[in-house]
Amino acid sequence: MNEKIFRWNVFLVISVYVVAIIIGIKLRKPDISCDDHTYTTFKDLIPLVIAIPAAWLGYCFQRRQSYLKDIRDLWSKMVAAVQDAIQYTHLNAPAQSDYARVLKGLSIAIDEVRGVFANVGEAEQQVGIFPFEGLKAIYQEISALGFEKGFSQHRAPVARKEILESWTNLRRGYLKELKRGIPISADSPFLD
Repeated sequence: MNEKIFRWNVFLVISVYVVAIIIGIKLRKPDISCDDHTYTTFKDLIPLVIAIPAAWLGYCFQRRQSYLKDIRDLWSKMVAAVQDAIQYTHLNAPAQSDYARVLKGLSIAIDEVRGVFANVGEAEQQVGIFPFEGLKAIYQEISALGFEKGFSQHRAPVARKEILESWTNLRRGYLKELKRGIPISADSPFLD
């Protein structure tokens, strides 16, 4: 559950509680001595009015935590796959096994993205757009480099530059999904 949907659900549950409080106030008569069945019935239903939204809110929190774990795990896989791709461009004549390992890692990362995120604009009759095209661009760069005798050494630095550019753009968008916080005690010579 992404942050937007999560916030909407929290707002919905809070709204239910506010409406329940307002209804309770409206039904409650100042004269305690009078026997009001409407208010008594409402009062009897309060545990249900509290329990159902609370259960829904618990479900939403669980879904949000699961989503955050999934995108953090995916981030680790993407970092490993992209770093393997960058290192591949530094090799002189990589073996077919190196080539296959790097492409496999990138392919896994691409399919994991499909498992965590829907395509942008995806609908019943529309496939939509893959949300992190930079990953596919990196795959294509490595695929074009080849391996062993077919490896293009003069093309490797250009491919590395393209991979780093694609990774920078992908990373900028993806890290927004993680909603990272500012560290409380950072270690940097550039901070006072």
